[in-house]
Amino acid sequence: MQKQYMTILALAGILLAGCSKKNDDVVKPLSSQAFPQVIRMDDEGGGDLEDEDKFSFEITLNDRVDPDGEELGGKVVPLESDVTVSFVVKDPEGFPRIADYIKDVKAFYEVDDCNEEDVDVQFNATTGVGTVVFPKGVEAVEVEFEVDEDYFDDGILNTDERSLVVALTGVTPAGTGVTFNSAIEFKYEVLDKDGIHGDWELDPSDATQFAAFKALFGLVNEDIKDLKAEDVDKIEIAIEYDEVKVVVELKETETVTECGQTEVVNKVIEIEAELDDLDTLTDEGKIAFVGEIEQDDTTIKEFEYSGEFKITGSTLELELEGEYDDESTGKKTLILEK
Repeated sequence: MQKQYMTILALAGILLAGCSKKNDDVVKPLSSQAFPQVIRMDDEGGGDLEDEDKFSFEITLNDRVDPDGEELGGKVVPLESDVTVSFVVKDPEGFPRIADYIKDVKAFYEVDDCNEEDVDVQFNATTGVGTVVFPKGVEAVEVEFEVDEDYFDDGILNTDERSLVVALTGVTPAGTGVTFNSAIEFKYEVLDKDGIHGDWELDPSDATQFAAFKALFGLVNEDIKDLKAEDVDKIEIAIEYDEVKVVVELKETETVTECGQTEVVNKVIEIEAELDDLDTLTDEGKIAFVGEIEQDDTTIKEFEYSGEFKITGSTLELELEGEYDDESTGKKTLILEK
């Protein structure tokens, strides 16, 4: 009996030793909170017209697992202590020195829809090197440069690119559990206001043009489809860095209150779409933009407009065809003015 008992003990010891050795090879996964917070550029590119007096870039944090479990896709979890982020403005294209263009800098974060809070930022325009404080408890910081609005505004259509690049280069102090993404850089492009970019206006009193406009954009907006010329104050098509906005300003007004300020404004009808193709640095070429419309059953359907443009002086001839929900407008030509 004693011999049998000893055999059982020996077998148990062997099994325990085997389990211990097996567990030695097991790697326990780290919790998401064990990984460092990552500060990165919020966008890879942007652009404004050459006569703008400022431009900005935003830095934010990578999404993390929501500790409350409410956002299944993750969310930004703010830092628990302030850090300082280093950046550099570099690679000027189409002009020799950054210091000739950038005049000053400020930085801030959004407290709410109506309030901002400044943070410390330093920038040397000669070297292009700067730092900005990323405070605890916030989700993003915006760095805004004041620039010389006359520097590029030469009154002619330029055929060469004018741009610069901003990159993150470091985070201090070390040991705070915060790092940065150096792979994402922000490229700012100076858009030529003598080219396709900018606001173009269509005359609603021109019956032919007004009918063409309604035929094009009434395809995706019932309010535009039912418009009467006498109800319209202004029609604009804005070609921006990465999107197209179609804005109809009505004569009818409404009272709005924002940030404690009340004013009477014209009602507007607006269509927004992302640029899908655009020939730039030229007075003629191709253009295409796409957008989405949510259906009654919450599904999404895409619309697309494509065609060609030609600029003569301050006049834009825009030939477009719209497609949506298996319908097509056919080609329509709009004549717009700067």
